Amino acid sequence: MHRIRKQEVVIGGTRAVKLGAPPAISDLYYATMEMSWPSFVGLTALVFLLLNLLFGLLYAVLPGAIGNMPPGSIVDGFFFSVETLATVGYGNMAPVTRLGHSIAALEILVGLFFSATMTGLIFARFSRPRASLMFSKVAVVGRFEGQRALMVRVASLRTRPLAGATAQMSWLERRESPEGRIMRRLVNLPLVRATNPTMGLSWTIGHVIEEDSAMLAALLSGEPFTLTVTVAGLDTLLASQSIGGHAYQRGDILIDHDYVDVISDVDGVIQLDLARFHDAEPLIAAECDPLGYDGDRQCSIRKEAFADDGSRAPSCG
Repeated sequence: MHRIRKQEVVIGGTRAVKLGAPPAISDLYYATMEMSWPSFVGLTALVFLLLNLLFGLLYAVLPGAIGNMPPGSIVDGFFFSVETLATVGYGNMAPVTRLGHSIAALEILVGLFFSATMTGLIFARFSRPRASLMFSKVAVVGRFEGQRALMVRVASLRTRPLAGATAQMSWLERRESPEGRIMRRLVNLPLVRATNPTMGLSWTIGHVIEEDSAMLAALLSGEPFTLTVTVAGLDTLLASQSIGGHAYQRGDILIDHDYVDVISDVDGVIQLDLARFHDAEPLIAAECDPLGYDGDRQCSIRKEAFADDGSRAPSCG
């Protein structure tokens, strides 16, 4: 029975599975870049051992091809292969026949390709972008300037700011077509501010919820709900693109909550408290209605700025 290959995909924290995906060997470069460091080191060591064992066996089955090597000695053939592959050559053993020289020349050629490939992969793994953004573990539905808003907080983990940061927020809409098919699509949500010229500390990304919001109706229903947020910007030190994303399920979104303040000014120095970055607190009863908001109701909860680091949005009311 043919076995269907499964490929796991992680989309902003949400896991999915592709059935019938091509094998990893069809894209070796991507597969080696994706694997963990212990797996990569183990694979490199395995290939190294197999190559030397193969050439060591060839030297062992050719008596007299290598000088000062006992006939049939696989161990000596293996270590001579290691020295040849690394182009070390201690001088104790050396090819003495044309066949021995030919096999050693072939191994040196293979060694050049092996060393160049491993060097390139190691450099590529070290130079690939690392996660430089931290997203809050929870999203909140709270108040901003007298309006109900869906908010997500993100912080930069680098010492240099991100230039020209942009944000996108979308939710996964599930709907049934007239033919009875379940259709899924990501619906972009308009943001209070989708760009940030310089992101050095934190940024609260917000979407003002309209009264007839389909997103809010889906969130309050019992159906599965997924919210995705992506942020991209230019790392001003590495001059490379930095991209991060996160997905929130229904249980990760707190209704009628607000993030706690994490930015403070101490002796003229702005401080960002990452230890409380994920904390949120419920709005007081006088400021929220769990099912709908009175448009004339006032809100005195202070919000972090939707744009610039260290600033405060004015109290809404």
